[in-house]
Order: sequence, then structure tokens, then C-alpha cells
Amino acid sequence: MKKGIIFLSLLVLAVVSLTSCSKNTPEAVAKDWLTAFYHQDYDVAKKLSTEETKAMLVTIQGFSGSLADSTKQKAKQVTINIKSVKTEGDKATVTFTASNAPNQEEPPLKLVKQSDKWLVQFTKSDFKPTDSGEPAANGGATITVDAPTTPAAPADSTTMAPDTAKQQ
Repeated sequence: MKKGIIFLSLLVLAVVSLTSCSKNTPEAVAKDWLTAFYHQDYDVAKKLSTEETKAMLVTIQGFSGSLADSTKQKAKQVTINIKSVKTEGDKATVTFTASNAPNQEEPPLKLVKQSDKWLVQFTKSDFKPTDSGEPAANGGATITVDAPTTPAAPADSTTMAPDTAKQQ
């Protein structure tokens, strides 16, 4: 009886260890981060992020409070499909689609390995540009089901309209 309990305890410990190891892959981290990001669960996304990415998420989280409840509910229904993972040493690039725009090409998600842990490295330069090539400046929190799935970059306070007074 005692041997059975010890064996069962070791088996549970082994399963838990293997499960936690399998979550530390670029694919698993990317899927968890993207799901949290699209579902606007920024606290979970921050746990899977580099320090720079955490700062970006804080900004996005601030803007997301103004979204309509219906938009938030639709966002929670988005699912992520990982298309490919390319790993080169301590860096990885993941391509994916989101269920709200399955045929739309999303910008690749970058990950880095820090202290033996894969983390998402998502910065302002990773935001999808508009047709004009410039990042959209609508606050970065517009995650909609019918529109492009990558939110626009937060407005950059250093970006200004051309000074027409200097033009002659």
C-alpha cells in the first residue's frame, strides 16, 4: 500500500513537471500570450512578456477601458492559430492567424529567451502600419472582430503634423 502511494506521488510529480516544461516553448508562450492579448487579459500577457512589452501592455490596457462591452465580449471569442515557429538560438518568430480575420496576414510575433524562459518581445515598432505606412494613432486599444486584428499603436506624442507656417 505504501509503495502504491509513493509510486502515485512520483507519477503526479512527473506529469506536473512535464506539463510545466511543455509550456515553455515559443509556440505555447506565443499562443498563451496572443490569446490573453486578444481577450484583453493583460495581467496574463504581462507574465509572458519582456519588461519593454509589459510597458507597452500597460499603455494598451489604459486605452482598453473605453471599449464598448459588446466589443470586449467579441474579443473574448477570438481564437489563435499558430501557423509556424522559427527558432534561432534565443530568438523565435511565430506567425499566426486570429479567428476574427483568418485570411489576414498578421505581423510575426517575436520572442526571446531570458533566464531559460521564453517571453514575448512586442514593441511599438511591431504594430501593424496603416495603408499609408504610418502606424495608426487611435489609441492602440481597438481590438475588434470585424476590423484588422492587430491593434494600432498608441499615439506618439512626438509625432506632429507638418508645420505649414514654415512652408513658403
